[in-house]
Amino acid sequence: MEYNHKCCDPCDRVMQGVQGPQGIQGPKGNDGLQGPQGIQGPQGIPGTCVNCFGTGPDCHCDTEFSEVYSTLTQDLSPSLGPNLPGQIVKFENTIFSTPGIDVTQAGVNGKITVNKAGWYDVYTGLCGSLNPIASPLPVWTLSLFKNGVIVPGSTFANMTLSPEQKANEIVADVFVHCDAGDVLELANTSTANVVLQAPSLGTFAQTNSAYLKLILLKAD
Repeated sequence: MEYNHKCCDPCDRVMQGVQGPQGIQGPKGNDGLQGPQGIQGPQGIPGTCVNCFGTGPDCHCDTEFSEVYSTLTQDLSPSLGPNLPGQIVKFENTIFSTPGIDVTQAGVNGKITVNKAGWYDVYTGLCGSLNPIASPLPVWTLSLFKNGVIVPGSTFANMTLSPEQKANEIVADVFVHCDAGDVLELANTSTANVVLQAPSLGTFAQTNSAYLKLILLKAD
């Protein structure tokens, strides 16, 4: 049945009222199920190395290290003058050496060649004594040399108080900057002969008369 408005019906002529304010947001609904995993994106750009300041091919994190030692008795002739090397210490045993450090001559003439430029930490240790002992009582010293030049801060001393002392120890630790091809040597810088000798009295283990260890701290 069709409905007809009356001419007097007020709803037919009244305008729409103003929209009321938005109601308070209702509580959050439960989380939906996790969707399927998306396609893996492209690999990002390599970041900066945490141990240096390079990225990619410029990163200098690849380290070099080496350790050599001797168990032999070595009678080292004295220094030839101020800051000049006497006889060089030889290291006939190699624990390990990375390709950047050449120790193939260490047991022949004591030469260690560095093939990667940078700052190195060089540790040395020796068991030695003076024989004979002069009066007044002198010290004995060994020093590290780079290309025949003494390395500042690398000379440490000890003193033999009695002919019975065969195991006085010297230990040294010094930072050295090396260019590729530099040669390191450990030499007697005393005014007298120094005898390096592995102590044996009171032990069943093989001791060392000398050792040297290099670690690359920062490559150029």
